[in-house]
Amino acid sequence: MRIHLTPKKGGRRLAGAAVAVSALALLLGLIPAASAHTVTRSGPAAAAAPRSSACHWLPTPAQLWVTDPTNSPVGLLGGVYGTPRSSVGVAYRINGQFTHSTTMSFTAYDNLDDIRGANYVLNDSKIIPDPGSVNPFVPGTLVEGKPRHYTAYIWPASVPVPAGLQNVVKYATTPGASGTGRLRWSVAFRQYHPQPGHTALQGMRQTKITAISASTMKPVRCPLTAPGTWTRTQLLSFYAHEKYWGPIQAPPEPKTGNKIYFTSAPAVIFLGLDGYPGTLPNSCLQYMLASLPKAQISVVTQHKVPTYFNNDLVTPTTVMGNYQIRYQSFGVNYFTLNTRLYNQGWINTDDSVYTSKGEWTVVYLPGDPQLPAAEAAQVRALAQAQHFNVVQMPPPPKSSLAKRIPYPSIAIRQKTISPSFPYSNLALPCWSQTHSYKTWGDPKGPAYFAKYASNPRNNGPYYTDGVKMTFAQFISKYSKQ
Repeated sequence: MRIHLTPKKGGRRLAGAAVAVSALALLLGLIPAASAHTVTRSGPAAAAAPRSSACHWLPTPAQLWVTDPTNSPVGLLGGVYGTPRSSVGVAYRINGQFTHSTTMSFTAYDNLDDIRGANYVLNDSKIIPDPGSVNPFVPGTLVEGKPRHYTAYIWPASVPVPAGLQNVVKYATTPGASGTGRLRWSVAFRQYHPQPGHTALQGMRQTKITAISASTMKPVRCPLTAPGTWTRTQLLSFYAHEKYWGPIQAPPEPKTGNKIYFTSAPAVIFLGLDGYPGTLPNSCLQYMLASLPKAQISVVTQHKVPTYFNNDLVTPTTVMGNYQIRYQSFGVNYFTLNTRLYNQGWINTDDSVYTSKGEWTVVYLPGDPQLPAAEAAQVRALAQAQHFNVVQMPPPPKSSLAKRIPYPSIAIRQKTISPSFPYSNLALPCWSQTHSYKTWGDPKGPAYFAKYASNPRNNGPYYTDGVKMTFAQFISKYSKQ
């Protein structure tokens, strides 16, 4: 099956994006301009020179994906299995240092952008450190503990893993489903919210990736493609996913009333997962999603905030705790190359303000149309007095790719949820476990939201909901408080 990215204009735009990402990677020094596997050699001496076994992350900016900007850039590695550019039986050894971030993970995707199983993901606290090193993500360990080295492996799924090999992330060696195209695979290296003074780029630079034979464990030449093509691989997988599973659905909302409900989305109709949700298509995301009104103000409140790891306050004596969650954010589901617009759409626990009751309230200003400047200023002033956070919704997306993300909708992301915390996003019942995932976005009545939405029954005091308000209603309510 041949998958076309977009019509010619869109194709040129995507090609330009890939070139821009490649240029950024070269500029930042993550992919050496004279790397042995990206430079064409000539002459007898060059012909005899060995090809390098070193592979490199492609740093992909957050604005290219529906992902939290505090996770930017994401490191991508991947190719097409079984071609000269992605040889059969090649594994990838990662020698690195645990990052100075709130979370750290490796996630492998197939050609449908799906995660095959729990062994296609490796999360920070599960990584066994090298002898003599410490894992700072394990509760009870110094966050700044040293040395902090680890060794991990990205391993072809069709090759048995050697006995005793630790920290293995499998990558797919067969397509996600018959007829879905070539076996594209990719691995994402994520680092959420680095500590002040540290960056995601620094975390990537502190890793060394060596291509090795999965049968002998000895270095082989790196077979992966030249810089920029991984971004194209991700986009092709995006379209293949949509073609196979169907378009991304808008979160359900009541037909009438001003209530905003958060529900858990079936994993197959949303992208950008960085954790294993369960068997597809029956499982749901660990995110909660809600539809917002285009032309009204939305006031969204998490009524009690779980304990979390504030990465901004680390000292040499800070010990990693067993937090209820390690990181949380409210984010607009939006796909854009415009960094300024994108970064407006996110707010996380570390950088937020909270009400006197300890509630986390976010006021979303409408994006279509936006409030006049004077009215927006009034809303912001009242929100500041109430210790509310304010996010300006971006305008409706225009490109064919961006329009595939339902607008306007938002997500609550929780990272590294403690198994002992019963009221997280995972507490929501999953619609697709007992119903067709294709019906999740259909109109729903009160019985659905009573059972499937975030509420005190499902999330205890940590539930999240919201209301839609006109400008006049907002001013009337909060000017009196």
